[in-house]
Amino acid sequence: MQSFLYFGVLMGLIWSPWIISNTSAAFCTCKNITSCEKLCNVSEGVHSLSCFGQRYTEAIINYYCIWSPGQYGKYILYIKQRRCQLMYTTNYTKTMMLNPFSLKMEATMTAFAIALSDDQKRCAFAKFSNLPSEIIQCGPPVSVSFKRSYGHLNVTAEWEDSNVKQYHLKYREHNTTVWKEVKSQNGRDCTVGAVVSSQSYEMQIQCVITTECPQCPLSEVIRVPQELVDAPAIKEPHYDLVQTGQRKITVKWEYVHSQAVDDYIVTVQKASGEPAEERSYFLKTQTVTLFLCYSAYKLFISALNKAGPSPAAHLVIDAMEDQSDLDGAFNVILNSNNSFSLSWNNTLSRKYPCYSVEWWASNEKLAYETFYVKKNYHTIQTQHVAFKPYKRYHFFLHARHEKDTCNLKNVNNSDQTYGRTLVYLTEGTPLTAPGNVTSFNITQNSCVITWSPVPEEDLRGFLQGYIIRYTQDNIQKNITVHPSVNSYELLNLRSGSNYCVQLSAYTAAGEGKQSTLKCFDILDSLAIGGMLAGVIAGVVTLLLATHLCFRLLKRSKKLLWPNIPNPYNSNAVQKIEGGQELEVMELLHRPNLEETEEHVSVLEAKKETHSACNVSQDWTKTTCMPNMPPPYPLQGDNEPPSSPTTSTTIDSTPNEAFPIDSNHKGSIEDPSMGANNIKDPPSVLGTESVSTAVANPTSAFMSDYTTMELFQQITKAAPPAPSSSGAAPSDPGQEYLRQSLSLSENMRGAPDQMYLADGTVNPFL
Repeated sequence: MQSFLYFGVLMGLIWSPWIISNTSAAFCTCKNITSCEKLCNVSEGVHSLSCFGQRYTEAIINYYCIWSPGQYGKYILYIKQRRCQLMYTTNYTKTMMLNPFSLKMEATMTAFAIALSDDQKRCAFAKFSNLPSEIIQCGPPVSVSFKRSYGHLNVTAEWEDSNVKQYHLKYREHNTTVWKEVKSQNGRDCTVGAVVSSQSYEMQIQCVITTECPQCPLSEVIRVPQELVDAPAIKEPHYDLVQTGQRKITVKWEYVHSQAVDDYIVTVQKASGEPAEERSYFLKTQTVTLFLCYSAYKLFISALNKAGPSPAAHLVIDAMEDQSDLDGAFNVILNSNNSFSLSWNNTLSRKYPCYSVEWWASNEKLAYETFYVKKNYHTIQTQHVAFKPYKRYHFFLHARHEKDTCNLKNVNNSDQTYGRTLVYLTEGTPLTAPGNVTSFNITQNSCVITWSPVPEEDLRGFLQGYIIRYTQDNIQKNITVHPSVNSYELLNLRSGSNYCVQLSAYTAAGEGKQSTLKCFDILDSLAIGGMLAGVIAGVVTLLLATHLCFRLLKRSKKLLWPNIPNPYNSNAVQKIEGGQELEVMELLHRPNLEETEEHVSVLEAKKETHSACNVSQDWTKTTCMPNMPPPYPLQGDNEPPSSPTTSTTIDSTPNEAFPIDSNHKGSIEDPSMGANNIKDPPSVLGTESVSTAVANPTSAFMSDYTTMELFQQITKAAPPAPSSSGAAPSDPGQEYLRQSLSLSENMRGAPDQMYLADGTVNPFL
């Protein structure tokens, strides 16, 4: 038997290492935990094993162990403090933070985390060891809130551990790497100054390490958006009447930094201050549509993100007091300074059981009262508002749809205005008179009077009308006009008289104060006639003076600047024009005449002839007399004259009267052919071919301008030329035209002959 025992022990010693090496993954316990550490892979399966404690209360500390799992299906946690203890086994494959456990503060603790594969042939091992008092963590904070305002960042942190007295706040601008750090004022609040409003930030929070908080982990990165410093810009609201007593209001707005906005918050409340269960709305769009009654409302619109709201934009929605369709719908009687009675139609009571009444006076706060009643009348006792005499009070009565309660559940689409009215506790006389009394449009027997109404606070009652007082023929007249009228025309007044007018307003309590005298004069009929006569006489005088001045100017112009007639438009030129064309045509049919040298001599002789003109000293009159040399007697075709006779034409006009440029080529008198240089005419004119064509030359005119009367005188003075069978007839008019045209050509060729020696204009050119 003993031999069998030794044999068993020997076999156990041989087989035990092989069995442990193959079954360690399945049988790792506190007893063989050291062997499991050697056999299991420590590089995979269990990563970042850490244990820490958190205070649940001041006396209770809960400890946790966390790690990052690998590709294993089962995890086992052992805690060894004086003795080894299995904490839990789990198949959870995500980051481990299992149920808490308790530890003793004075002994070191060791945590073993073992990961097993699904076939239990592979394992992973991790170990953590420390004193429990040194692994207590304070944080991170359970909640962090912040708000940005005017370049400051206000942060509020909430901690589970009350031992956190201060914390560090690390922050940086978005997309940067440089962190800045500040310390909080206490364990809850921290303020960061000098941050850029338009910049977004990132921050992390970590408690300050103390004996009570030996470990302070950092919080996650918290993003802080930019500050919303501008208020939304509200556009003009749009009003639509849905039904009697209710209106649809559409409000739109814009925001410059809309990309940084998460929501828009719209708050609506009654101006009376009546609370509502729901009055704020969070919207994503930049528009809101409300269905409201005729009361006055206040609207607030703000942009919102995680950094806080923007400044609010305000909109006041005025009460609709000018809706006459609501007048007379209900009645109000002020019983005393703190009581009033309401009454309305029975049909309203059958439809609506809940009502709200609002009232206010000028420069007073709105008041309201809600009530539930099935009758058509109700009496209200006010608690905080007292009615005053001589003050006008406005009343609105609203009906509500809710049947269960009369409180305002929702501001939007909750009530409808039923009626409105005005009432006084006690009426009095007006304190002031109508102002700005003026008169205009004054005629011979009428005048229009205008004035401004008495202010509501000075009326002290309902205005019944105005009284106009004025005196005529020592009799005072009073005229009463409607309260809605602010002007009146006084008729049947006496012309040329003075009137003084006074106005006053009156209520049910009596007449108020009278205005100061306003005096005016009615126009006199005689004065008006004199004014009209004066105006007419002035107009006639002006017309006569204008006509006289025109005639004087016309005569002065004729004396100082006489009109020079255009020779082309004269009757003489018009009559000669036809004859000139005939002569030209005749010359065209006689070509042989122009080819002879004698005919050229005849033309030269004609060119040298000129007439003498006498010019008066004032250069306004010119008298041209024909210079008529005696004709040569015709003795025969071949016989010369009996004695040589020289025909010399000398200009009898002095050179001072007719200065001619001797150097000009086209001048009338050639300086080389003076009176003594003219050759013997028989040598030129005494030829056979010319003797039959020579006629008595007519006078040549120095001026291009002439009149019909002067032309006729010249024509009569010229003797008829003898004609022969071979001579062409010489017409005085055609000769005049030929010389005039020749002179015009010379003048165009010699512009310097337009002026005299002293620089004045030649009146004959």
